Amino acid sequence: MKILKTFVIVLSLAVMVAGCGGAATPAQPAAAPAAASSGGLVEDYPDALSVRNQLAFGTLRLEGTANAVTAAEAAKLAPLWQALKTLAASSTSATEEVMAVQNQISAAMTPAQIGAIAGLKLTNAMLQAYYVEIGVSVASTPEPGVTPQSGSLKDLPPEQREAAKATAQAQGTPVGGGSSSAKKDALLDNVILLLTNRAK
Repeated sequence: MKILKTFVIVLSLAVMVAGCGGAATPAQPAAAPAAASSGGLVEDYPDALSVRNQLAFGTLRLEGTANAVTAAEAAKLAPLWQALKTLAASSTSATEEVMAVQNQISAAMTPAQIGAIAGLKLTNAMLQAYYVEIGVSVASTPEPGVTPQSGSLKDLPPEQREAAKATAQAQGTPVGGGSSSAKKDALLDNVILLLTNRAK
């Protein structure tokens, strides 16, 4: 276990060093980067999951299909997901670091896998149903396209509430409804467990 933690820390540091070095890249048009960096996954349909959650939940949903992750792919993906979980849990991680690892996950998957995940059009309602299925949330009927809010968000002025929701969604953090960290951890833990077992 200590070796695994050391490996995750070293991998995280390598990602940070790689993110800080290298030649500057020219500015890209504003319309293309999101889809390009996420391998073709978008968040522009009703009730869409964040790209991170599409990758995580989509990986689980590919099981039993022709696009399921292979043992060789799992060996590459498991440490990336572990690094992403570590970075996402840290209050000192920069958004760029988290996005760099997320982009590495997208790049490590095949175009067919990314296409299959995109074709699923995964939504917050589908993820909520999954959380209920695995027992980390109680059944509720969310309104499509509306993120349930915790009490603390309800007390904020509308513009601050929207900013907080946007930040949480950009970080792949569910907003409201139960323990969001338990849900996020359960999703990432299940992906890591699947990939670790597959890689053996």
